[in-house]
Amino acid sequence: MIAKEVRAWAAGIVDGEGYIGKGKRIVRVDNTDMKILQNLAKYFGGTISLNRRSNRPNSKPCWYWYLCGDNCIRFLKEISPYVISKKDRISAIQQLRRTEL
Repeated sequence: MIAKEVRAWAAGIVDGEGYIGKGKRIVRVDNTDMKILQNLAKYFGGTISLNRRSNRPNSKPCWYWYLCGDNCIRFLKEISPYVISKKDRISAIQQLRRTEL
């Protein structure tokens, strides 16, 4: 099991910088600090990709990390005790998941 400090850290990142998609069961974090995304991938898996921002050619490079499907559900279960602002979104996804089983 992943240490609670790491899960709490990840929850803070998702709360502040993340997107949780209900319909597609995806969690995504965009950031210009690759180390943050690498640590998310190290502890929770997932994929890191470059976010091509053609409308902002002078901006810093930005990447995104994401998980989808069952991996997303497992990740949200791990961080849910520590999430504050996106707690309702996680609860809705967990509720939807229970109705599908």
